[in-house]
Amino acid sequence: MRGQARSTHTTIIKRSAKKHHAGVHTGAWKVAFADFTLAMMALFMVLWIVGAVSEEERHEIMSHIHGNTIFSHQSFLSIPLKNKNGAEKNFEMLHTNKTRDSMKERARENRGKEPFKEPDQIRKEVVDKSATEMQDLSRMVLEMSKAHNAQSNLNIEMVPQGLRILIQDDKKREMFPRSSALLTPFFTRLLAELAPVLNDLNNKVIITGHTDGARYRDQELYNNWNLSGERAMAARRALERGGLDDAHILQINAMADQMLLDEKDPLGAANRRIEIMVLTKAATEMLYQFFGDHNPKVIQTDLSDQHTKVIQTDLSDHLTKELKLR
Repeated sequence: MRGQARSTHTTIIKRSAKKHHAGVHTGAWKVAFADFTLAMMALFMVLWIVGAVSEEERHEIMSHIHGNTIFSHQSFLSIPLKNKNGAEKNFEMLHTNKTRDSMKERARENRGKEPFKEPDQIRKEVVDKSATEMQDLSRMVLEMSKAHNAQSNLNIEMVPQGLRILIQDDKKREMFPRSSALLTPFFTRLLAELAPVLNDLNNKVIITGHTDGARYRDQELYNNWNLSGERAMAARRALERGGLDDAHILQINAMADQMLLDEKDPLGAANRRIEIMVLTKAATEMLYQFFGDHNPKVIQTDLSDQHTKVIQTDLSDHLTKELKLR
């Protein structure tokens, strides 16, 4: 029985298959992928360049690529490249022809423009134009003073820098009450009528306030500098309310009693005044340069300093003669 039991026992033998290790992977696929990426990048760069340039520039680039090596500027071919019409064409010739064509185009455009003007001709034109404008302004100011019977209150003077309009007191009328910066009604109307005349001109103006020789007791608290400045500002406000564009006003000055018209009588009415200087274009430019303004809107001219002085002298002489004839 025991022998039979042993004979029926089954022995199970498990055999596991041997694992074979795969070969070692190399980095060759990385090199291939890098080459593919570089090629795609080059393709997109070429497509971008082709889309960005014109048809003519595209032909120039192709001609240059096909006709030159990367080691020298010698052509691969023993004969020059030819275009579709059989004419010789290379990169240097294309640039030369393009430059020549652009020069011809500029020459054709310049034919219709005004010829170059000599400095003497420019000086004469500037003097004539400025003189005409200043003559019209002086005539209007004189007519205004006659209309208001204000010949002693409204005067004009010619200076090399332009036309100076003097608005001043007399024995009958005061522009400002004593020690005050409040304009009286008569001079307020006078400035309001003068504003449109100044606004029609394309000239800058300088407004300057002057006082007589009377002094304040406490100079530190308030003095003639303060008073002349406030009076100049009051004149500016009256002109702007009358229609003068603030862009025409270049400067506001306070002169106190430093420039008396009547030095023999420092307290005289003629010393209490407002001066409106209408500047010429040359004088405006010189003032801009004096203050070092490099704004592109600053008036620029090609005239030298010598020509500028000649313009101012000629303009002053011309207008002085006109005023004497009146």
